[in-house]
Amino acid sequence: MNLKPRVLLINSAIYLPGEGGHKRTLYLFEMMKNLGYEVTLLTSTFNHYAKKKRDVEEFRREYPSYSDIKFIDVPAYDKNISIKRIISEKVWTRRFVKWYKTHAKEYDIVYHNMPAMDTILQADPISRKHGVKTIVDVRDLRPEVFRTIIKNDYLYKVLTYPMKKKADKAYSCADLMFAVSEEYLQRGMSANTKAIDSKAIYIGSILEKFYNGIAKYSSTIEKKENEIWITYAGTLGSTYDLHTLIDVANELQEQGHHNLRFKIIGQGPLENDLKKYATLKNVKNVDFVGFVPYEVMAAYLSKSDMTINSLKARASQSIINKVADYFAAGIPILNGSLCKEMKLMVEDNQLGVNFEPENIPSLKEAILFLVNNPELCKQYGEHAHRIAENKFNRANSYLEIIKRIDLLHTTTIK
Repeated sequence: MNLKPRVLLINSAIYLPGEGGHKRTLYLFEMMKNLGYEVTLLTSTFNHYAKKKRDVEEFRREYPSYSDIKFIDVPAYDKNISIKRIISEKVWTRRFVKWYKTHAKEYDIVYHNMPAMDTILQADPISRKHGVKTIVDVRDLRPEVFRTIIKNDYLYKVLTYPMKKKADKAYSCADLMFAVSEEYLQRGMSANTKAIDSKAIYIGSILEKFYNGIAKYSSTIEKKENEIWITYAGTLGSTYDLHTLIDVANELQEQGHHNLRFKIIGQGPLENDLKKYATLKNVKNVDFVGFVPYEVMAAYLSKSDMTINSLKARASQSIINKVADYFAAGIPILNGSLCKEMKLMVEDNQLGVNFEPENIPSLKEAILFLVNNPELCKQYGEHAHRIAENKFNRANSYLEIIKRIDLLHTTTIK
């Protein structure tokens, strides 16, 4: 009897080695391989983040040890919201089903990510036929993410009802569920009565890599002696409230707080719009750093005095990826998320200050409170670093995922 299950990880949108990121699926894949599991990662030939096709042959030459990564060929697309993307995803689903019908018998457990609803629903009858157990990892919510676009609650419920029913069916397929927050887990479990051993595991960070980045690059980043840095790191997209951040920077500049500098690290669809907005308002204390490698980003955070989690009021995100890095930097956080779980984490652990999203006076007050309380900031930073080590360190927390995968398998084969 083989106590270690044969696991298939499925993720069509992922960073692979050499592509600049190390997200949950790839980290889990490598961790399980290193622990001796028979594990396969199935992904697509299209790099969703770089918006370009992968050269699979070149990947095989450069990374021969990753032979357990398999590819499904799909068409490219240039925009996240587009007809081409819809077509690409339909091709992925159709070709995945064909592949899975042939290979399902080679696995004991299949590990899906939400919101890949079509993939989960199409795979479920094949999995049941071959006795393959299903894990669903809730990384994002559908249709909840569309609350930022459809402002009217009644209209939102009507227009998204079919997607909600589809999401419920996908959640109900899971024999075991993970999620990136308790809020997301409860959403999934609201449609599932059998995945009783499920657990929320934060996305977390590779803290060793984060600390190495600080050691390697912090000396290359210049910061004037009297400056105070408020830093945002992440996507420059529609669910993040960066216009308010620029407005606050402008007001503080006009009020004579010339030692405050706002660092915006990252890229995204609103990058040019935000730069034009800052130029229009003649804001001089906002620096658009752009995209930098992870370890350089870590060094920027280590030089900062506070970080900002800046979300729109109707955003569906809960515990976003980047807060793990914010905490690891050991500095206080300005939290603009309305997610109850995130707000309580900040309050209960004394990690920083919550403020009202899309509210200029609230954010300005929070910033000035931290500026005027340096000793309290030091305490907040110590608490933040501690919670990073205890709850957001992937090297430890992802072992809980593997432990529960093992338990699901051994329960199945008894």
